[in-house]
Amino acid sequence: MNTEMKKTVVYSTGDKILNIMKEQDMDIPELSLRCGVREDVLMDILAGIREADISTLCKIADGLEICVRELCPDEESYVVPVEKDILAKLIVISELKEMELEELIGTILENGIEEHGFYE
Repeated sequence: MNTEMKKTVVYSTGDKILNIMKEQDMDIPELSLRCGVREDVLMDILAGIREADISTLCKIADGLEICVRELCPDEESYVVPVEKDILAKLIVISELKEMELEELIGTILENGIEEHGFYE
């Protein structure tokens, strides 16, 4: 499947914080001091491991001297735990189908597994 698709870049909250930190030449320890959020929590948010609650987002926004709305993710996303073996299978299927993993998962969620022939 070599169809060219126009991809839109979607930034998570962590991506946005990281980009602003880079613009301000700020590291994690400095942001932690400025906003009062522990470094390990900041690192989890930056990595997308955890979503920040609104009070944490407000503290981070204050530390970055920006409006909290600037930290909202571009697209709503959900954290879903996936076992390693299932993730590995999805990666293999995406390679076999010559699809990006995100495209495969989106297709499965949209059309179901059986309807798209992934059950073969």
